[in-house]
Amino acid sequence: MAKLKATYKDILTISLPLILGNTAWTSNGVFDTIFVGNLGKVQLDAIGFSSIFYSVLFFMGFNFTRGTQILIARRMGEGNPKSVGTVVDNTILLVVGVAVVFFIVIKLFLHPILGFMLTNQDVIAKSELFLNYRIWGIVPSFLSFVFIAFYSGIGKTNVLAISIGVMTFLNVLLNYGLVYGKLGLPQMGIAGSGLATTIAEIFSVIILTGGAFYKQRIHHFSLFRFKKIETGLIRQMINITVPLMLQSLASVGSWLYLFARIETVLGKDSLAISSIFRQLILFFTIPTWSLGSTANTIISNMVGQGDYTGIKDAIKKIGLVSLSFAILSCLIIYLFPTFCIGIFTSVQDKALIPTAIQIVPVIFVIFILMSVTNILFNGVISIGNIYTALGIQVAVVAAYIVYFQVMFRQSFVNTFWIWTAEWWYWILIFISCLIFFKYKKLHLL
Repeated sequence: MAKLKATYKDILTISLPLILGNTAWTSNGVFDTIFVGNLGKVQLDAIGFSSIFYSVLFFMGFNFTRGTQILIARRMGEGNPKSVGTVVDNTILLVVGVAVVFFIVIKLFLHPILGFMLTNQDVIAKSELFLNYRIWGIVPSFLSFVFIAFYSGIGKTNVLAISIGVMTFLNVLLNYGLVYGKLGLPQMGIAGSGLATTIAEIFSVIILTGGAFYKQRIHHFSLFRFKKIETGLIRQMINITVPLMLQSLASVGSWLYLFARIETVLGKDSLAISSIFRQLILFFTIPTWSLGSTANTIISNMVGQGDYTGIKDAIKKIGLVSLSFAILSCLIIYLFPTFCIGIFTSVQDKALIPTAIQIVPVIFVIFILMSVTNILFNGVISIGNIYTALGIQVAVVAAYIVYFQVMFRQSFVNTFWIWTAEWWYWILIFISCLIFFKYKKLHLL
């Protein structure tokens, strides 16, 4: 699958394994919430905030390797598979270095960082317990991102579903054992959840590495040679990946700040409901994010082929598939609201379910807006306008923060109105992308 076209077959062939794999990957946070949430309200608040905190690092690493995916897809579009290994090898060296730096910073400064963001000392203490074990997974996480970029870039994504499926099974098993002291394992509470996910990620990386040897891929793509550091290639990678990392930092960081403000202004009940909404959004928008990655692969491959005329059709088709999944997600939650919300709710917080159901329509609008806008935004990135995308992201995040800061000052403010900030966010990105493509004379409407 060296050269791709925007056929529904190509779109689904690449995206379905990614959706399955990412479903399993995202379910790590879901199962962490389920197991830890049943320990009590403080633990539920802590795991919700800690998951967002770790997501800042997670998405920075993931977006770093999205640049790698774009380069790999272009090499494949150019018909140059041998150069893929050089891209992968140099990315491995870079991400391991970045992951080690993150690990050291968190280990040294975790307590003051949490103290700056949160006020509840019990939540801070439990968050620290979880993150002290979870941070050991930062290196295997970043390595797995390299392999995700590799398999996505070459259009062979089946191994991702297998590896992450194994990771999910181990995470569930070890969470049950280490959180509650079952299966002959020590009872560690919230700390056991962090350790369980880290161990599961290590096994996932082992499988992903093994997949590189399948069908002689290691030779076909010249992987793991590590002959020399290509400074020119690294500069090219940095030019692509640093803006993507900054986009991630701006986006997820603003979400982290939002949750901190919810805890201090609206209280722990609102934070608990918001944590539930966060898990619902992360889980049910997996197809949208997976199709965004598919857009990176297909459009970047087209750029490598020099086929700019097919980009408009690619964005429309991928956007239509993404919108279909979003509508299906809304329907599932609408038909089974108690079940979908109850999964993320501890026994002590079951009383929050009726309130959450009443305001859950706010995330239906988010699903629809995100499904189309995310594909448009990845189109901007994939055709090489990385810094334009960064400018859009930073400007919109600034407007997003201003919006919810103003909302927090209103007397009528509640959880529903705070989450409408997400509407504002996606609408602004949608409009910005349409303006960009019109300027580029690639009319999408």
